[in-house]
Amino acid sequence: MSVLKSFCATVALSVWAVSAGAATISVSIFDAATYNGSFGSGANIGEDFEALGASKGEGEVGVSLATAVGTFSTIGGVGSGGTVTQLSGNTGHFLALRDGNVFGRDNATPTGGAWFLDSNDTYGMIWDVALNGGLSFTKLQFVLSDASDVGAYLRITTGTDSRELRTGGKLPNGSDQLVEIDFGGAVTSAQVILGNYSSMGGTTYKRNDGFSIDGIQVRSVPGSGGENPPPVPLPASVVLLAAGLASLGAVARRRKAA
Repeated sequence: MSVLKSFCATVALSVWAVSAGAATISVSIFDAATYNGSFGSGANIGEDFEALGASKGEGEVGVSLATAVGTFSTIGGVGSGGTVTQLSGNTGHFLALRDGNVFGRDNATPTGGAWFLDSNDTYGMIWDVALNGGLSFTKLQFVLSDASDVGAYLRITTGTDSRELRTGGKLPNGSDQLVEIDFGGAVTSAQVILGNYSSMGGTTYKRNDGFSIDGIQVRSVPGSGGENPPPVPLPASVVLLAAGLASLGAVARRRKAA
C-alpha cells in the first residue's frame, strides 16, 4: 500500500471513530403523563416489559433477556439484599423481571401497568441495543427508577460519554428519572452500561443498591432495515483534506505516466 493510500485509510478510520463515539447522555425528571402519552408513537419502538412479564412471570431472566430493543445482561456480582431474598427461587446471579413495588422500584410505563426490569441487587446491567431487522436508530429514552439511594453511585456509559446520577448525598428512595441518549447520527448497534460504583468516579463496583428500568423507546430510522445507516456529514475541513489528497494522487499518477 502506498503512503498516500495508507494516509487516506487512516483519515477515514479516524472520522468513523469520532462519529461512532459522539453519543450524549442527558437526565431529567420523569413526567409520567407527558412521556406515556406519546410512548411508542411515530418511529419510536417501545419496550415496556408487559408482554415479557406476562409470558415469563416474575423472577430471574437467566444469562440474558432478549427484547424488542436489544439484549440485557448483568455486569456481575451476586445480589444478596432484600430484593433477592424476598423472591422465592431468586439466586441473585441475574437480572429479574418484577411486578408490584420492590423497595421503591415500580412500573413506570404504561400507566397502570405492572412489569419492569430490575438489576436484582447485582452490580448493574449491560444493554446491547439493537432493533429487529437491522433498523438504524438515532436516540433512545428510558425511565430509571430508585437509583443510588443505598450508597452506590450509578454511572451510565455509552460510546465516549458517561453520566453519574449523583455527586453528593443519596438520591431519594423511589426517584424516577428520564434518561435520553442521542447518538449524534444513525447507528445500527450500541452498548449502554448502567453500573453501580462505590464512589464518585471510582472503579470498584457495589452490590445491593438495586434500580430498575422501564418505558424504553428507541427512535428508529424508517426504511433502514438491512441497509447501512445514513452517512454522518463530514466537517468541511475533512472534505477539503480529502480533496487535497485526491489532487496529490492525480499529480503522482501524471508523474508516473511521464
